[in-house]
This record gives sequence, structure tokens and C-alpha cells, in this order.
Amino acid sequence: MNIRINGVNLIISLTTRRTIQTKFVQKLDQLLPQFSNELKVASLTIQKDKKYKNYTAKFDMSLPGLKNPIHAETTHHELTSVIVDLREAVERQIKKYKHAD
Repeated sequence: MNIRINGVNLIISLTTRRTIQTKFVQKLDQLLPQFSNELKVASLTIQKDKKYKNYTAKFDMSLPGLKNPIHAETTHHELTSVIVDLREAVERQIKKYKHAD
């Protein structure tokens, strides 16, 4: 999967990239083996709220044959938890997409 990762009020470190790769990207690749990596283009934005110390993650991905792009957004006070929650939300949408065929 080709994924573009952006950080707002947050520096995306190598450790954060590895966490995203292991807890997010690899799991989604397992759900979408029928698409080549060139077709799986996504955007992930992680924002840190300085006032409330929360992390907000937003994900957008377009797939062939899908009218609306897959979009999910979650908020949590821990970075790893926001990534896992976001993956679960995206997994639900992908499963709906796969069963709609």
C-alpha cells in the first residue's frame, strides 16, 4: 500500500512510522490482497491537540469500483491506540466493501 503520512503539531518519527506499518498498513494489506500496491493509495494524517493532549487520526483511501472513498477519523489520548482504533474503523468499511460485491 502506498500511504502518505502527515503530522500536524507532531513530528512523525521512525518509531511512529514503524508502528503505523505494523499495526495499520500490514493488516489492511491482508484484507485487500486482490489489489496491487499501485491501486491502494491512501493518506493518513495524525494531529496532536496541544491543549487537550489528544491525538486525532484521519484516513482516506480510494479503491477501484468504490463510489465513495474509505474515510475514517478517530481520537484518543495515546498515539498507538489512535492508530489501532483507526485500523478497526477502516477494517469495518473494507469488509462492507468486500461483501457488497
